[in-house]
Amino acid sequence: MNSRRLSARIHAHRGASMTHPENTLAAFVEARRLGADAVEFDVHSTLDGHLIVHHDYNLERTTDGIGYVHESTFEYVRGLSAGSWFNEDYQHEHVPTLDEVLAIEGIDFELEVKGLPTRKLLDGVIAAVRRADVESRLEITGYHAVAVPLLRKELPRARFGFFAPKFEAWMSVPLFEDIVRESARTGGYEVVHIPVPLIQDVNHEKFRSAGLRIHWGNAESEVEILSALQIGDQVSTSNVAAAVAGRH
Repeated sequence: MNSRRLSARIHAHRGASMTHPENTLAAFVEARRLGADAVEFDVHSTLDGHLIVHHDYNLERTTDGIGYVHESTFEYVRGLSAGSWFNEDYQHEHVPTLDEVLAIEGIDFELEVKGLPTRKLLDGVIAAVRRADVESRLEITGYHAVAVPLLRKELPRARFGFFAPKFEAWMSVPLFEDIVRESARTGGYEVVHIPVPLIQDVNHEKFRSAGLRIHWGNAESEVEILSALQIGDQVSTSNVAAAVAGRH
C-alpha cells in the first residue's frame, strides 16, 4: 500500500473485529499479534457494579443474552457467549471484565466510557486503571460530556480524546473545525476524534497548531486507512492487518 513507513498509531476498533468477535479477549490478543498500537473498547457497569467490556447498551446483538447491561447481573452476563454470534469457533468467548482487558501486556488502551454515567461507573474505571497501573498507556473517550472530564482529576497521566459532534448540513467546514478545536481546548483534551469521511475537508493544521492530535475514526477501506495514516496521528480500524501493512 505504501513505500515508506508512516508513524500514525493504529487503534484496533473493538479489537481485531473484522476477523474476531468484537470486544473479546480473542479480538484484543489478535490485534496485538498483528501489530496494533492500542485496542479500543467500551465499558459498562452491570447491575451489581462489575465493569465489563461490551459495546451496546443491550446484550442481544453480540451475545446470546437479552436485556440491558446495567439491568443485568454480572453472573448473568458472564454466563453468556460473546462469540457464537460471530462464529461457532468462538462460542466459548465470554464478555470480558475491564480488569482482564487492562491486564493485556504489550499494547495501549483506548477506553470509551459507555453505560449509565454514574459515579459508581467512574469510580470503577479509576480503581481498575490504578490496579493495572496502566494510566500512562491509556486514552479515555466517550460522549458523556459531564462524566468523562471528571476522570481527568483522578487520572491525570492518561490522555483524553474528544469526539467531534455530527457535521450538520447547516455547518460550514470552518465552523465545524472551530467547534471541535475550541471544545477540545476548553475541555482540556489532547486528541480530537473526527470521522474519516471528513479527512479531505478539514484543515488539519488548525488542530495541530492548537496542540491537538488528530484521530481519524473508523477507517475500513485501504484507501481510507492509507489517507488516515498519512495525514493523522492516530487511526481506528477493524481492518488491523491492512493498517499495519499500510504503515510499512
